[in-house]
Amino acid sequence: MQKHSIFGLLILCLMIVGCERDYIWDPNNIDEGAAERPFNTLESGTRWRLLRDTGNRTPSPEEGYWVHYKGWRLDDDGTEVMFDQSYGLGVGSYFGAGQTVAGFYEGMQNCPEGGMIELEIPSEQGYGDAESELIPANSTLHFRIELIRIE
Repeated sequence: MQKHSIFGLLILCLMIVGCERDYIWDPNNIDEGAAERPFNTLESGTRWRLLRDTGNRTPSPEEGYWVHYKGWRLDDDGTEVMFDQSYGLGVGSYFGAGQTVAGFYEGMQNCPEGGMIELEIPSEQGYGDAESELIPANSTLHFRIELIRIE
C-alpha cells in the first residue's frame, strides 16, 4: 500500500511542477520590433538591447540568476558560429555574481526577470587574447539570454 501512496504522491508533484511552467523558453520569442531596437552602450564598450521587456526587476550586482542562452561569434565572412548554448540541455544555467565574463555579467544587470537581452561583448570584456577551439583570440562575443529567475 505504501508503494502506491508514494507513486501517487510522485505523480501529483510532477503534475504540479508541470502546471507551473506554461512558458517554453525560446530564443526567438521576442517583442514585436525588438530586433530593430538600437543597442545601448555601457562604459566598458559592451552593447545591449532588450528583446523582451517584462517590466520586472533586474538583478543587482550581488545576485545570481538562472538563464537560458546561446552564444556566438561572427566568422571572417560574417557567418554566425555558435560556441555555447543551454537550450538543447533542457535546463537553464545558473551564474552567481561575477561568475561569467565581465560583459555578460555587466549586461545582465539590464535584463528584467522573464525578459530577454542581446549582448555584444568586445574582446576586452570577454576572453581577450585567450583562445579556445571555438573562440579565436580577440573575438567579439554575441549572446541572446533569457533571464529565467533571479536568486
